[in-house]
Amino acid sequence: MSKKICLVTLLISALSVFVFSTAFSEEMEYKEYKVLKGDTLWDISTKEIKDPFLWPKIWKENPDIKNPDRISPAQTIKIPLKLIQKEEDKEATTEKAAAIPEPAKIEPAKEELQKLTEKKIEPVKKNYAADENLIVSSGYITDFIKKKMITGVGKISGAPSGRTLFGESDYVYIKTDSPVNAGEKFYIMRPTNLIRHPKTKIKLGFHIAVPGVLEVVGMEDGETKAKIIKSFGDLRIGDMLEPFYEVEPVIEEESPRRPDVSGFVIASHYMKLISGSYDILFIDKGRNDGLELGDILKTTAVDKYNKSRTVGVIQVINLKPTTATALVKRSESAVNVGDEISGLK
Repeated sequence: MSKKICLVTLLISALSVFVFSTAFSEEMEYKEYKVLKGDTLWDISTKEIKDPFLWPKIWKENPDIKNPDRISPAQTIKIPLKLIQKEEDKEATTEKAAAIPEPAKIEPAKEELQKLTEKKIEPVKKNYAADENLIVSSGYITDFIKKKMITGVGKISGAPSGRTLFGESDYVYIKTDSPVNAGEKFYIMRPTNLIRHPKTKIKLGFHIAVPGVLEVVGMEDGETKAKIIKSFGDLRIGDMLEPFYEVEPVIEEESPRRPDVSGFVIASHYMKLISGSYDILFIDKGRNDGLELGDILKTTAVDKYNKSRTVGVIQVINLKPTTATALVKRSESAVNVGDEISGLK
């Protein structure tokens, strides 16, 4: 009897060691890395894995990073240990290979050709003044001064859940002016405030909020069903649809244009996105006035003593014929509706 007990005890001990070892190996599957100021996934992959071209593998293991070009200091990311181990094994193999006598030298022409073939071309790293999410979610000013002129090509009509407010990954029903196919995308839009010129009081148009993007998935019970694939705010029954189009991010140029344009700030609002917080302005000049994406302008305020002072620097991130959306790059104090804009010299 005692022998059986001893045998059972040994089996339980062995099983415990196995479970502990498995749990330990799973716990050690990732290395945690705390992001430093100025870090990019390219830099982290270079430091930790010794190969910058493996940064997509790190991104894949960190689904909370929505935009690989935007990671924040003190953010913690996971690096698969198998990638680090693989690189260490490569280094060990290289050290062993170094001890082996070199083979006969390749002919000069062939050697140069081999170097060119093996050389990795590093992609150009781009910094964005504004990515597509910020540009889309900022909305725009219409050229229409009557709300009934804002029609869209359809609207959100309901939802399988029966709810009236929606967010990312929710399913909704839509009604469209013409038949649509699975895979088609639409911007969700909503007219908000009528914008008047701060000086002349002339009606300029409505501010259009773009709180999300949806994609058609098919038909259900006779209704066109769609999935919300991006959400920048609350989405509602009755929100209108407009055709989807690709939005190019605004690249941060070393020497952006500073056009000789003057006008006024006509509206403003504050954006809070996953990638950061932004002050957004709308100005009464646009493509027809010679503005281009990325242009830099300054804002000027007049104080109670009628003295002008430069308040901030703004950058154009979206253009319409007679208006533009701009991002506040820096400011000494709040930029207000009615402040003047002009070229930055």
